Amino acid sequence: MPLSSGYSGKPTTRQSFKDYCLRRLGAPVIEINVDDEQVEDRIDDALQFFHDYHFDGVEKIFMKHKITQADIDRKWIYAPDAVIFVTSVFPFDDSNSSINMFDLRYQLRLHDLYDFTSVSYVSYEITMQHIRTLNLLFSGTPQFRFNRHQNKLFLDIDWTRDLNVGEYVIVECYRKLQPDTISLTGTASMNTTANTITGTGTIFDQQVLENDFIIVGSEEIQIKSIDSPTSITTKTIPQSNILDGALTQAGYSDVWDDRFLKKYATALIKYQWGSNLSKFAGVQMPGGVTLDGPRIMEEAKAEIDKVEEEMQVYNVLPNEIYMG
Repeated sequence: MPLSSGYSGKPTTRQSFKDYCLRRLGAPVIEINVDDEQVEDRIDDALQFFHDYHFDGVEKIFMKHKITQADIDRKWIYAPDAVIFVTSVFPFDDSNSSINMFDLRYQLRLHDLYDFTSVSYVSYEITMQHIRTLNLLFSGTPQFRFNRHQNKLFLDIDWTRDLNVGEYVIVECYRKLQPDTISLTGTASMNTTANTITGTGTIFDQQVLENDFIIVGSEEIQIKSIDSPTSITTKTIPQSNILDGALTQAGYSDVWDDRFLKKYATALIKYQWGSNLSKFAGVQMPGGVTLDGPRIMEEAKAEIDKVEEEMQVYNVLPNEIYMG
């Protein structure tokens, strides 16, 4: 297949990434017998593997979700499509919150640890470990179930007692770094008098996360909090008035220049090329040239195995991850 354009430096878009892979295989000097849709499929396969196994393909975040009555009624919360791994859900008790003067931890620090130079901290640390053990014994940690293909985080708790409308759930999780610019559902309106975005037909709680940057019309703005599926509070007041503007979310274009992703995608395209040519194995072309698709497949398979092994041995994510 032909290249879209000439050399444009390091890949920063899907098209320039595609051109890079084809040039690495020999284009435009030789013809790469792969359809454009096949190339797109192999790039998607490479991205999926990259997100699953390479630490540079994901980002560790703490997702904050504001509880609504709808969450309590259905007994689960949305996890946006970008979230692919969940490691833990923070406890709902006050063990992680700021303490007051009547708290046991406050009194320990006030009376037993007022001077670090003359008092041993060993007994204090032992006591704090004992308190944490008691919290774990009597309160425990929230049990959860997550599968990224459902985009739902199920919390196995007493929803009528443990959480109230307006409270927050903090989830430690990993999100994939999407290099493509994606379109979001619905339209949005905003003005220069308030730091809010009002959506029409939007599903903000299912598609974006706090601190994400979204583009409304032509203005990029950062999310402070997601108040409902159709309402967002922004960190700054918008600089323009927009009515029913299109919604998009810019990707992390630097992902396209990752060396493992480039090697892996090129090997997958090469394997596809060999697979296409293998249908004509043994057929002699004009000039006595014989197509050797199986040999190209064999070389590509060795390259794929090597990249996958390197990625899983040297760049794999921590074992703590609960993969949905």
